[in-house]
Amino acid sequence: SSGINAEYGHLKLTTVFPHFTDTGMFRGASVKMPQLFPMLSPSWVAEQIVCAIQEERDEVILPRVTAPVIAMRWVMECRVFRRFCTLLGNDLMKTFQQTRQHEQLK
Repeated sequence: SSGINAEYGHLKLTTVFPHFTDTGMFRGASVKMPQLFPMLSPSWVAEQIVCAIQEERDEVILPRVTAPVIAMRWVMECRVFRRFCTLLGNDLMKTFQQTRQHEQLK
């Protein structure tokens, strides 16, 4: 977001890094360590995003406890980072249940 702000000074952008949010998209998903990485409430996520925009923050990481994990993304190779996340229990897509059919699959 800082690069866009530098190039287009009149634009304000907040990058959002939400952990898994309890919406239909993640129905059936389970978290290995819910005390550390809870499934987030959509209303809480929305409140946090609105607050971050009002405060003109460059980014918001939800929940904040996941900030070190996000930071690791910038120092790890992609496949290593994915393995790291899996070790932390962030392999929700294994229990993902598709809730609607994609246009391309019809």
